[in-house]
Amino acid sequence: MAAWGMEASVDSGEAVALSAEPGFPAPCCPHGPALLFVKISQGKEEGRRFYACSACRDRKDCNFFQWENEKVSDARLAAREEFNRSSQPSLSHRQNVERLHELIRINGFEEQQFHVKSLLLDIDFRYSQFYTEEDFCHYNMFNHYFFGGEVAQEVCRKFLHEEKGEGVIMVTDPPFGGLVEALAFSFKKLIAMWREAQEEAHSSKEMPIFWIFPYFFESRILEFFPSFTMMDYQVDYDNHMLYKHGKTGRKQSPVRIFTNLSPSTIVLPIEEGYRFCSLCQRYVSSENQHCKMCNSCTSKDGRQWRHCVLCQKCVKPSWVHCNTCNHCALQDHACENVQIGCFICGGADHKRSTCPHFSVTRRAYQADGKQRQMKNKKLKMDTIKKPSVKQRKMRVLKGKIKNKKE
Repeated sequence: MAAWGMEASVDSGEAVALSAEPGFPAPCCPHGPALLFVKISQGKEEGRRFYACSACRDRKDCNFFQWENEKVSDARLAAREEFNRSSQPSLSHRQNVERLHELIRINGFEEQQFHVKSLLLDIDFRYSQFYTEEDFCHYNMFNHYFFGGEVAQEVCRKFLHEEKGEGVIMVTDPPFGGLVEALAFSFKKLIAMWREAQEEAHSSKEMPIFWIFPYFFESRILEFFPSFTMMDYQVDYDNHMLYKHGKTGRKQSPVRIFTNLSPSTIVLPIEEGYRFCSLCQRYVSSENQHCKMCNSCTSKDGRQWRHCVLCQKCVKPSWVHCNTCNHCALQDHACENVQIGCFICGGADHKRSTCPHFSVTRRAYQADGKQRQMKNKKLKMDTIKKPSVKQRKMRVLKGKIKNKKE
């Protein structure tokens, strides 16, 4: 595993560390090298680091787990390697390619001089049943891992270097629950591989990319790729319950296309409700109106947003300005639940885990909790009914009868 050198916090109590000690490769699960995470504990500045599967966020799909400094016995390592091998496809790539219909179809494309070539990188090994080794690489986009090793990696490099990389466009549609940090790492690896074929005069040139992802990840994507722009085009999926047209889907799909190409060069279909904004010099959705104050078409979710003078920006149409929170939010929101920065002391320059008042607040809360427990215990004891005189006499009588029998 390469040393990534950064740390990204998440809300689940865990963080992806994206860093490893030099010279210590990451352990592998059936999905390739694992990612290094940090388990954040309350009241501790440094969390304990562990390895987990890079592709599966649900432990039911892959339960691989190992502490960073854990010593693993040779027997356990051998069992792990055997399990990883048994989890791979039973047939080789070449054996899978020999299903006859797909091979004839590919040869037909070559005979018809089909000039547009494509290389599919996907974690689903079943694509190897339909595509040759030159058209598909079994690949994990969360850790830049080629299951086929150097052979598959060389296929990808050769594809990216054809005609010195001219005309190459990367289109990626990752799972929406994937870590942006991990995806950005892999994409930059592919970009670096493509850039190897570029001449020094064009070393600053970027490989065109279309990244399909929900619009609410815009800030995270721009953090790693500042040159990207989010297009207004709403991506729908025919086989998805939420992101498709019809009565069962959403009114507006949250899925967008992020690209480093100039928005003015990308034409969106007018018949689907998109128009060209001459001021922004790009195509936008019909409801996305140009704001003179922001000097931009500001809508993110497809609806017409409105400008808030106090916030000095456009906000969602359902939001109103709250004087208590000093920003726009839903009308029925709870002001005390709106947290900016640290929700213990209210500071905006740090979060709860690094709050200087955290330990004091925690001790006070624990002390208060013990008092509540003692009070509840006393109330519980007080509510227990004392036995009546008749019940006590019956107990004494039963005791005497028992003694006589003995």
